[in-house]
Amino acid sequence: MLPSSAASEAEELDLISQLPDSILHSILLLLPFKDSGRTSILSSRWRHLWEEAPLRLDDYYLCHNEHLVSWIFYSHRGPIESLHLYYFTRDTVDRFMESAVQRGIRELKLAGFMRRPYQLPSSILTCKSLHQLSVVACQFPQAVLPSIFPNLKELRLSCVMLRNDQLQILLSSCGSLDTLQLKDCWNSSVSSVSSPRLRKFTWKSSTVDELIIEDMPNLESLMLDEYTTRDCKVKVVNAPKLQLLGFLCADFQTLQLGGTLLHQQPASIFQVNAMPCRMAMLSSVKVLAINMEQSFNKTLLDLLRCFPCLEKLFILKYGGSCYKTHVDKEIWNEHSSLSFLDHLKTVTVKGYYNSQSDLELLRYLVGHGKVLRKIILLYSKTFNDEKFVEAKKRQFSVEKRASSDLELCFFIDTKNNVHFSLWNELIWER
Repeated sequence: MLPSSAASEAEELDLISQLPDSILHSILLLLPFKDSGRTSILSSRWRHLWEEAPLRLDDYYLCHNEHLVSWIFYSHRGPIESLHLYYFTRDTVDRFMESAVQRGIRELKLAGFMRRPYQLPSSILTCKSLHQLSVVACQFPQAVLPSIFPNLKELRLSCVMLRNDQLQILLSSCGSLDTLQLKDCWNSSVSSVSSPRLRKFTWKSSTVDELIIEDMPNLESLMLDEYTTRDCKVKVVNAPKLQLLGFLCADFQTLQLGGTLLHQQPASIFQVNAMPCRMAMLSSVKVLAINMEQSFNKTLLDLLRCFPCLEKLFILKYGGSCYKTHVDKEIWNEHSSLSFLDHLKTVTVKGYYNSQSDLELLRYLVGHGKVLRKIILLYSKTFNDEKFVEAKKRQFSVEKRASSDLELCFFIDTKNNVHFSLWNELIWER
């Protein structure tokens, strides 16, 4: 225990504590929830700062303890920055919602894991401070208000039943919506989406036969489930600013992008029907994610040929190592002058197996990628052998390269690989 004079001197040297409350509140907001609360024991200056700073409350980090979460929520006197609730009774959530709206909540994550879906209260629908909303197994009121979520930027819905007319009312009412993520939210066979403001749209459904993107003049990112284009028809009517597109299945049947119709017959015969002047949407795509089974084949190159300005390519492989798969090397030689090679800078392959097909793809990219900067290969733990990795690096370092700046990277394919945050952004959050 420091003498009173020494403690006083220590406090005088504490320059951080001399900062205004508003700055200290911002610092507390950047700390993990538990660490933020622990600052109250530092000194008398910090004792009540936590209670007044914006609150980030997530019941997951409190072991879903309803009593503890409730005590923290009602003991805190400041505004609500974010609130994440998953295993709570309906009455508790109702009380939380009323108080959270009054305290200017900005982010809400809510899961209705109850006997029946939790109906969002009207106070949340009209909350002006709410910027991000994520709900699971909840439902909207039958009579949706004319104007809802006035300042909402991001909306993520999972297992929320929506008819097409309800979705369009939702989109037309949210005047500031920028990002929309829908997962298993439909009870119809055909879904149509249209929004003049939306920039990012992520979609997954196992029951819809056709997805139609009607009119999205500001759409920049369209992320689909890995098997969407294989199981249903996808039609993008108008999205002139589209830059990121995925996942496209290599065995898709019909895909329409603007005035371009991509069609693959059962015999893997690839067809492109379009007037040259109507392929502008394909030229706008800079980032492409492809999901394909087993070996790389002519379909992959036919698909890449449709995106002449591609800069980043992500390939998700599945279905085994394919060592015995026949590889037609002439396929690669015939496509040595594809225009996308003039722009392609990075390639990531998730599911690299060192098969003959994989090696031919690498040789093709290394030999013809004129501006390639990096090739990232995520390989199975089966190949977790330093000798294997070094041998491959030496093999491709001596081969003729079209780009002198090319870097070849091998990494073990692990779920939480920190090297691939970009890849994690592309894959649907499970």
